[in-house]
Amino acid sequence: MKTYITLILAVAASYSLSAQTGPQAKSEPLADAAARMDSVQRADSSLRARTGTRSFPVVIETVLQDFPNNLRNITGELVLAQGEFENYASIVELPGAEHCTITRYHSYDDTTVSWQAKMYSSDDFGKAAHEYHELYRQLERCYVRLVDGSVFYLQGAWEPAREEAPFTTSTLRLNTGDPRYKEVKVEIELVYLLADWGININIITKKRDDEVGGKVE
Repeated sequence: MKTYITLILAVAASYSLSAQTGPQAKSEPLADAAARMDSVQRADSSLRARTGTRSFPVVIETVLQDFPNNLRNITGELVLAQGEFENYASIVELPGAEHCTITRYHSYDDTTVSWQAKMYSSDDFGKAAHEYHELYRQLERCYVRLVDGSVFYLQGAWEPAREEAPFTTSTLRLNTGDPRYKEVKVEIELVYLLADWGININIITKKRDDEVGGKVE
């Protein structure tokens, strides 16, 4: 009962924040949001009890919640240092991921951080396209709870995969007025490389060179 009341209060708070941040900050009906969150929490508890692994939505939320801290709380050991960036192991990993990494940039114009998960690879386009769509649908069920208790789900635009296109990306964002998440976006990409189709999930804040004063060659 206490958990359910907490969920109700959290979602109710999102209505208040939504009203203050304009038409883009959308919330779903109270009962639906509470039911979805309760379902996610029950699934996560069951998965952790059986395997010790966190569920897909909980891992995504953990990453998103740590972005205001520049992902310091989930950064593991250094994996690679090269030029203007370093790769670190991510302490939290998505179920089924081959590996998850955190990239830190330290150029003059860009000191941001990104999180990547290599999810799938196959030489069969049909299987890869199906997995790409399923992972996008899982991302649509992911959310973040802000410090004020409000809840926002990822919302985005689905980009269908095409076999003749070597690179396809769908992007989702948190429709909240919280400035800490203004530049944060979640991308799922299907990439053809060396006779294999690979799927990656990227959570990034890194701006393009033309947005930070650099030159585009």
